[in-house]
Amino acid sequence: MKKKIYVIGVGLIGSCFAIEIKKLFPKSIIIGVDKSEIHLKKALELEIIDEKSTLFQINNPDIIIVSVPVKSIINILPTVLKSVNNNSLVIDFGSTKKSICQIVKDHPNRQNFLATHPIAGTEFSGPAAAHEGLFEGKNIIICDKHKTDKSKLELGLKIFNLMKMKIGYMDSDSHDKHIAYVSHLSHISSFMLG
Repeated sequence: MKKKIYVIGVGLIGSCFAIEIKKLFPKSIIIGVDKSEIHLKKALELEIIDEKSTLFQINNPDIIIVSVPVKSIINILPTVLKSVNNNSLVIDFGSTKKSICQIVKDHPNRQNFLATHPIAGTEFSGPAAAHEGLFEGKNIIICDKHKTDKSKLELGLKIFNLMKMKIGYMDSDSHDKHIAYVSHLSHISSFMLG
């Protein structure tokens, strides 16, 4: 099935996702959006993306992946949601969820948005470090799923299942508390050992 897929943020996670989604929808056009021209150039050179664009030129998208830092997601997500049509799915990969979900809670296109946190990565960054299989067997947490339109949620779940990810569900507030606890635990342990 041919789809028009925008990947906002062609760093490691966004580029790895672009590689995987191109396998799932081989006739699709993958369009990269990034403030770094170097990243866009490298992603084009490696054929991770087919075209480049800007945030304000998103046109008739089927899927939009937002894979940038949380502060940037908060700034751009309302604008991104303005560019959707009735069938568009917008997925974010922010590592915290409450502030992101809060910023779009009253947006007229909130139902097009699926808040997720894939627990994946490596010590490397950028599109040059992207590779197949990063998400296989990894956890992805979906937050506030009841606020996403059922058909869009089903599309997101289909994609994550085809990528062989382990899907979990939380509300955005609980997610942030759990992630904060887990991420600080290693720092506390290191401090105590030191």
